[in-house]
Amino acid sequence: MKSRIGLFILIGLFLYIVDYRFSYDEDLNQIIIPDDEILGLIDTWRDQVGRDPSDEEIVRIINNLVNEEILYREALKLELDKNDRIIKRRLAQKVEFLKQDDRQPSSADLEKFYNENQSKYVVEDLFSFSHYFFSDQDNSETRARESLIKIINGDAVDSDPFILGNDLNLVSKNDLQKNFGNSFYESLTQMDENEWFGPIASDLGLHIVFIKKKVNGYVPGLNQIYQKVYGDYLIMRRRENVINFLDEIKQDYEVIINPDLTFN
Repeated sequence: MKSRIGLFILIGLFLYIVDYRFSYDEDLNQIIIPDDEILGLIDTWRDQVGRDPSDEEIVRIINNLVNEEILYREALKLELDKNDRIIKRRLAQKVEFLKQDDRQPSSADLEKFYNENQSKYVVEDLFSFSHYFFSDQDNSETRARESLIKIINGDAVDSDPFILGNDLNLVSKNDLQKNFGNSFYESLTQMDENEWFGPIASDLGLHIVFIKKKVNGYVPGLNQIYQKVYGDYLIMRRRENVINFLDEIKQDYEVIINPDLTFN
């Protein structure tokens, strides 16, 4: 009991000094700390440390809070919040958060959103294949054709090294187009499984290709990707709410931009 009494005496003395020191400006210098803010900090401390704080630790928590608030007030007096892009962005984000609507969507809302955005959830074609690469040289086509004959006859092939290797598994349409080029991808879509084909041109050279497996692209059902669609819907709703809020209040503002500003 005595330690608790001493704790509150220390806190009271600290706050008295704060109040006395800054009594000249009542608006910025009256610091009222709500109970729930202190209790929230103590709860956070308890969650992080795994035990209740001691009396001394509680004093330290409150002192740190008061010190932070004092420094914040001093920053306001010095107008350090003015023309600070980071602070402006942070405050804008807080207003955006306040304007967000997290009401639970109905099943009809989610189904409508899913139907309108199915292209976002397409699972692309996937290809597993082996290949031999022939760099883009004068004799690359001849080497590739001779190598195809060697493969059919069971002979060894002398090809060029390829940065991604000779065996690729479940490569997506997007990755094929990025690493080989669109014409290579289109060629693979016309090929059958378990047969050597070539030469096939890519953006890098020529290839002899053996497709092990093709998985055709598809659109998964709503029940298969429910959580993904649910999260995307909430993001869309939040953005729409912020945009609608901005549209409502923009008319209250006059925006002035230098018409003679040049961009070099």
